[in-house]
Amino acid sequence: MQVKSILKNRSVIILDNINLTIKRSEIIGLVGESGSGKSILGCAILDMVPSGCSITSGSIIPYFKSNKHISDLRGINLAMISQDPMQALNPLQSINTQFKLILRRRFSYDKKKLKKHILNWIEKTHLHEIPNVLDRYPHQLSGGQMQRVMIAMAMSIDPDFIVADEITTGLDAGIKMEILNLLFSFQKESHFSVLLISHDLRSVQKYCDRVLLLKSGKTIENSAVSFQGNKISYEDQKKFKINKIKKLEEQKSVILEVKDLCKTYGVGEDSVQALKKVNFELYKGETLGVIGESGSGKTTLVKSMINILNIESGEIIFYENSNPQILNKPNPRLGVVFQDSQGSLNPKMKIFDTLKEPLWLSGEKNNQIIQNKILDQVNKVDLDKALLEAFPHELSGGQRQRVSLARSLLLDPSIIVLDEPTSALDIKTQGKILSLLLNIQKQKKLSYVLISHDLEVIAKMADRITVLYKGKIVESGSVEHILLHPSNEYTKKLITSNSWINL
Repeated sequence: MQVKSILKNRSVIILDNINLTIKRSEIIGLVGESGSGKSILGCAILDMVPSGCSITSGSIIPYFKSNKHISDLRGINLAMISQDPMQALNPLQSINTQFKLILRRRFSYDKKKLKKHILNWIEKTHLHEIPNVLDRYPHQLSGGQMQRVMIAMAMSIDPDFIVADEITTGLDAGIKMEILNLLFSFQKESHFSVLLISHDLRSVQKYCDRVLLLKSGKTIENSAVSFQGNKISYEDQKKFKINKIKKLEEQKSVILEVKDLCKTYGVGEDSVQALKKVNFELYKGETLGVIGESGSGKTTLVKSMINILNIESGEIIFYENSNPQILNKPNPRLGVVFQDSQGSLNPKMKIFDTLKEPLWLSGEKNNQIIQNKILDQVNKVDLDKALLEAFPHELSGGQRQRVSLARSLLLDPSIIVLDEPTSALDIKTQGKILSLLLNIQKQKKLSYVLISHDLEVIAKMADRITVLYKGKIVESGSVEHILLHPSNEYTKKLITSNSWINL
């Protein structure tokens, strides 16, 4: 099979002469750097190649007890769990409505049996702990919660084959292992096949029967993949630690203060308090790591800080040039990189126009200056400038995340909120991005609020850590103190699930 894309009036081969046989009950791991074509291969197998791409040669042959076309088997024999649940779920329909639509296509259940089946899978994926989860809309859930909804929907149809594309990207380590263990326990019972696309080599090594390495659109089947690349190198660790020591020696100067921040979703008995009097300070030039499991309030905190979510009570105060101002509207001096890279980019705008927009809105009208700034940032985040003429759907998850990072830096911010900035990146690219973030921080004395499920990233990047649990800060302190000597039981649980961390 060969897949091509038309980019800037030229044909680009994304997948080149792919030959792959997936056996019944087999679990195949698909690994490779960001942009290698992993997600496109998963989409092509399900006849879901994005607009602008086409299968130019080869074929996909299903061996199910059906004569239907591949597209007619989706939702019946075939299922996909996407790495971008916000894009896969309909923002205008409740979770319950979307669940029913999927199951009605697969089964001829009556209302009672349909409800029982849905509740069964909601409980199996630990979503029953969220009040009124079926009546909620996707934007009312955290990234991890949305991913569990996708997993529940995919598994509920009793498929023969699942494409699992970075299914644990938005999940903390504890929930991540629970979800993978759950998925593969059912795989052992039902004997469906799985194509597990992942940057997490530990998961691939643990669960997969066979591994395919994808490089520049070509596969190396049954390769002996080296798992040494799954850790940041010793030299990088030294750079991280030296950087942290230097920053800690600098005089502390508060640049942002969050005071008694509260946020509640819903009303009356159905209300859920997502943030409960959250207080913390951010110092100039430091990185504050915010950790907590899915649903702890991290995403709500991000949206509140950048003023895309109304604050119920409390204040966020920005101290720029010793002149405090309450942040009650978006501020260009506070940038953000979202976890959902595709959802944060306009699907109808080319990458160049996406990067041009914040500069244009800030008052910059000189096209040459705009172009120079964009090319400079694109180069800094290691993105091919040819992709400036592409649309978001034509980029890999890692490439889109680098676009988001470049966009956040264009207005020369003082603070950047990083919401899972490396969750969609392979280890090699992750190391580059983290090194880039540290270099930029050192040069411009930027402050970062780093929200991540990856405690290894937190350990290498952060100076201090704040732990969120059910909307409350339960513990704060230096990285070494929190990770090596936690006092809160919840914090201890989080760290135990990441016991491989090496400070």
